Amino acid sequence: MHRTEPTLREYLRCLIGQAGSRLWYSLGLMVAVGLLEGGALLILPVMLPLVGLGTPSGLGGVGRMAASLFRMGHIPLTLPWALGAFVVAMSAQAWMRVTLDVMNTRIEAEFTCSLRERLYDSMVGADWLFFTRQRSSDMVQVFTEELHRVGMGTQQVLALMGMAGVALVQMAVAVGLSPGLSALALGFGACVALALRPLGRRVHAMGKVIQQKRSEMAAAVSEHLGGMKIAKSHGWEAHHLSLFRRIVRVIASEWVKTMRVQARARVAVELGAAVALSAFVYCAVALAGVEPARLLMLAYIFTRMVPRIVAVQASWQRVMQALPSFEAAEHLRHRFLEARESEPSGSMTRMAFGKEVRFESVSFSYSGGAKGAALSNVDLVLPARGITAVCGNSGAGKSTLADLLLGLLRPSSGRILVDGEPLSGERVHAWRQAIGYVPQETFLFHDTIRSNLLMARPGASEQEIRAALRGAAAEELVDRIPKGLETVVGDRGMRISGGERQRLALARALLRRPSLLVLDEATSALDNENERLIQHALGLLQDEMAIVIIAHRMSTVRIATRIIVLREGSVAEVGSWGELSGRESGIFTQMVADGGAARA
Repeated sequence: MHRTEPTLREYLRCLIGQAGSRLWYSLGLMVAVGLLEGGALLILPVMLPLVGLGTPSGLGGVGRMAASLFRMGHIPLTLPWALGAFVVAMSAQAWMRVTLDVMNTRIEAEFTCSLRERLYDSMVGADWLFFTRQRSSDMVQVFTEELHRVGMGTQQVLALMGMAGVALVQMAVAVGLSPGLSALALGFGACVALALRPLGRRVHAMGKVIQQKRSEMAAAVSEHLGGMKIAKSHGWEAHHLSLFRRIVRVIASEWVKTMRVQARARVAVELGAAVALSAFVYCAVALAGVEPARLLMLAYIFTRMVPRIVAVQASWQRVMQALPSFEAAEHLRHRFLEARESEPSGSMTRMAFGKEVRFESVSFSYSGGAKGAALSNVDLVLPARGITAVCGNSGAGKSTLADLLLGLLRPSSGRILVDGEPLSGERVHAWRQAIGYVPQETFLFHDTIRSNLLMARPGASEQEIRAALRGAAAEELVDRIPKGLETVVGDRGMRISGGERQRLALARALLRRPSLLVLDEATSALDNENERLIQHALGLLQDEMAIVIIAHRMSTVRIATRIIVLREGSVAEVGSWGELSGRESGIFTQMVADGGAARA
């Protein structure tokens, strides 16, 4: 289905709605520039007779109007005064164009900014399940390059409006000089515009292909960077290069095709204008007997108008080329909105957690159906104090259970209760305020250690930061670095080791003073000594909060007061270390026998 025109209307409606009064101010400036252009043209009928080219009456109503305006302004009808008025009019127009350009740039910048803001607002409100199904590179591509292209297209729209306004004023003066000949020129121009209309649709279609390929290119680069280590380890560089080369060559080919279409359109306009001007001059001289002064005026107007018409056509083609970027941004925004979570209220406070979290017949399927459920009819209780470990083989449902506990996923069936109240709606946001979370793949921002910690709790004091570092066995780590808390950790924390990243991430979670601390393989990269220190710290914290550990290392699981073993999405065993490991047979017994080799 061809959606160029509806998309254009939607885009213009969005632009008008955001720009508001600034757009009308810009249009007023465009009208003023056009009137000054017309004023400069009206000075020519005064100048031409002064240099011996015809008489004012020979220029018809336009000549008489120009002479009347000079007399009304008490301006002498002399060549110096006429030339001076012409210079003043052109100077005023030039300065007004400067104001107009600045205003249009502000409109374009604020419009692009508003598109990014509302897209980001819709993104942060989307639920976690939606993000698990997306490529992050697609979203980054829209936020950066696609919306940048929308901004460039907006520049072209505003420029097109200005050029069209001036061209209309010029045409109005031309009609005043010779209605018949001007109508002939207008008719010819309309025919050329209709003939070029299919080219606009072709440029739009090509722009859509280029936009899709740019998205594929961004995905290829992102995935290669994310898997750079394994790519180099396995010698996959040639494969990545081949994939990237195919994509960029398609982009280059489509870009050349687009430029070819635009160039042909420009040639068509220029040739059409040349033919129209030639026919116009012939008709004016041979058929209409137009006087030389009037012909000179008309020729001057049309020679100034033709470049603007060419520029209008080029701007229109660029707008058509930018529309697919607007479509991509709006499509992504609507998908975000469809996956939007319930809005937190302005009075939302941290949820109190004093008793237990209860799972009642909880099932969850990523596909939305009962078949292939990640969790099935899970019933369990997590007390508000103590350490609970969740174990199981790969695919048992541990990560899904953690995401449900964090409120990132909603049960497909069943319910989750916190102190007897359902975990749903606005309560999910209040619940997250009470949680500290440390994932297996720790993420640190390219900033200082202090800034990374303060993201969890911006108002934390130095003493609170130090206490969190001690609780994560990371205080000594920070103290031995020359710049301490002011050390920049690098992109994703790559300037420090994996174990150091995990300890800092744990400190960040502890700084929140959580009621529930969830550790997803958070000790997997620690050496035995640091793991022992963290286990000791967790042991001290278990009387203050609920701690849930997802782990496969038996040394980590051993500190838990309660162990939950999952198998194929269901709870298979529950008990203490002594109870589960003392059984003659069982999943946990086998895991202990294997030395924790089973993956979590």
